[in-house]
Amino acid sequence: MTFAPHDLDRWQKPDWRTRLAAWWEGYDLSRLPPPRPAGRTAFDRRASLRPVDAVGGAGGLPVAGPTSPLPNAAAPAAGPLVDAGAEPPVAETGNPELDRLALMQLDRHGEPVWSAARSEGAQLLWGEDLTGPGDAQWMVDAARPFGLNAAKSVLDLSAGLGGAARALVNSCDTWVTGLEPSPLLAKLAMDRSKALGVSKKAPITHYDPEHFNQAGSFDLVMADRVMHRVRDKEAFLDRVGDCLKPKGGILMFDYVIDGTPGSWDNWNSWREEEPMEVYPWTGARLADELTQRNLDLRIREDLTQLHRRQIIERVRKLGETLKTTIPGGPVLRALARELRLWWSRLSVLGNGLRFCRFVAIKPG
Repeated sequence: MTFAPHDLDRWQKPDWRTRLAAWWEGYDLSRLPPPRPAGRTAFDRRASLRPVDAVGGAGGLPVAGPTSPLPNAAAPAAGPLVDAGAEPPVAETGNPELDRLALMQLDRHGEPVWSAARSEGAQLLWGEDLTGPGDAQWMVDAARPFGLNAAKSVLDLSAGLGGAARALVNSCDTWVTGLEPSPLLAKLAMDRSKALGVSKKAPITHYDPEHFNQAGSFDLVMADRVMHRVRDKEAFLDRVGDCLKPKGGILMFDYVIDGTPGSWDNWNSWREEEPMEVYPWTGARLADELTQRNLDLRIREDLTQLHRRQIIERVRKLGETLKTTIPGGPVLRALARELRLWWSRLSVLGNGLRFCRFVAIKPG
């Protein structure tokens, strides 16, 4: 990275935007010495800013950023976006109902898995009504082969803020029952469906995937990145099969184990960064379990590289968003937490972990 002399003040006295840019580019601003007298040359000052070495990367490779797409061999390292002494996000919105719902689901560190601030930060990163990579239209396109229409129904087991569910209603005129593991996200999603006048066609409620017992029969069951977080996967898949109508389909996207991790340090760091415990299966195990339930497995597709591109592209766009949007302190801290989580996932995607699509049909 090359700096013009007038840029040094920006890096030595960083605001929150500068911290974000430095964190993503892989530079540790804490290594910069304090400004020196005017006699110091620009070359001397440039030399003091060095890339952070990749934690667990091959040969101490510099951290890859948006100007150099992440290769599978190089594992990115998470770096601090806010001061280490900053207080962690707390569930204090001034809305007692939202605070109560946020505190119903705590992570391994005793913090809310989802807070109102994190939902806002996630939308800054992924887009309106979204909590992860892949926009609503991408999910609509993925579901299109199932021939959804006004006479068919969908069960979405990963509703999030309801963006995909409402997009399916609007695009296919179908009926979508949304279930979401986070009580807070389920509440926000249902409020949004009500505000948009689709609360009957796209209702969203909270559920516990470990005790999944949804009544009814559906033409399509969707699950995006749910299975790897479920401990009792066999029971979960049993209930999914029970919910399907004859000739109904399953559309599942999930993380699966692929061989030995390229770096056990990165693998363990990823698992520690996840808010809740994860229990991924291998792709072969998941495919076999679907087949054992008398489901016709039509597609098992590796989408890891597409998933990586989706993540990196949204982080690139985040920089443009932050030029015009100034989030409050709690949202900024939550956004930093969100970025650290996805950065840790990137470090293992393609290096022991894969993102795959599974499509299965229930016989008639």
